[in-house]
Amino acid sequence: MKDVITIGIPVYNVEKHIEKALLSALSQTYDHIEYIIVDDKGSDNSMDIVRSIIANHPRGKDVRVIEHTQNIGTGAGRNSAIEFSAGKYIFFMDSDDEIAPDCIKILYDKMQEKPVDFMIASMEARERNGTIIEQSIHKDILITGNQDIVHNYYLTKKRHVAMWNKLYDVSFLRSHNIKCIPTHLNEDNLFTFQVILNAQSCRYISDITYYYYDTPNSTVKAACNHKISDRFAQQYVECIDFKRKYIQNYSDITIQEFVYRYIIFQTIHYTLLIKQSDLLNNKEKSAYIKKLIKFPFDISEIKRMRNKLFFYVMYMVYSVPFTITCFKLIRRVSFP
Repeated sequence: MKDVITIGIPVYNVEKHIEKALLSALSQTYDHIEYIIVDDKGSDNSMDIVRSIIANHPRGKDVRVIEHTQNIGTGAGRNSAIEFSAGKYIFFMDSDDEIAPDCIKILYDKMQEKPVDFMIASMEARERNGTIIEQSIHKDILITGNQDIVHNYYLTKKRHVAMWNKLYDVSFLRSHNIKCIPTHLNEDNLFTFQVILNAQSCRYISDITYYYYDTPNSTVKAACNHKISDRFAQQYVECIDFKRKYIQNYSDITIQEFVYRYIIFQTIHYTLLIKQSDLLNNKEKSAYIKKLIKFPFDISEIKRMRNKLFFYVMYMVYSVPFTITCFKLIRRVSFP
């Protein structure tokens, strides 16, 4: 008998899109699927639509609804899906996106060729009218060994940060206690950070299995439009702090070097987004930037690094009065 796969879908205020999203999940060609719908207590009719579909669909018996007592965010919804999953593998999708009819079958069949901790498929971004914005196509590659996974992920310019469109081994997630941070707007970023640092095997595949729909009010759009709010800025600080502390648990100097380099460039990115925000005053910007511009490790550790020059230069950049100007120049010429 084939393995059960869990599809986890947190639902919050998506009444315009949940029907298409859920039907695309229920229409999978793979037979052994359990569906975990997490009711994150929105204020619209999303869950009424979900319950109506479940009541009338042949696969309705395979759907479980997990109800939160209050709205606690997408990350908490995904945590609930991991906690209650009865599947060997778990797949996440957003409740306003769609997946291809053979999405799960493709991922499962590839997983059986060579079991890995997680698998990443290719995706297509669309506008709501169906117009294709772009396609992100991965080369079909298998990567084994933690160093090689970290190296490949942090040295590529197109990092697949999102949790969706990946098939995860549930035992891998649970054994490493990999979870989202509830209420955090960067739940994908922090979850994937943990996955990359703990995985011993992964595979990228070229098949397009996921259709992501552009959302005007997304966090990414807010950043592009200089709309970084107090909440966004605070969570940028929390995101960098989390990564600084998490990587300290790893003694492998090669992995540390890759990740510290990534943290430095992400700090540059977040700092400049806050600096450009139209929603924060100068005092607020300065306070958040001060919290961000902290070198991620003690200077005495640089002597252990292979690329000592890079880290010494960045340590000096973090220390000078015109750090922001330096950050602008660095992003212009070498942002990864």
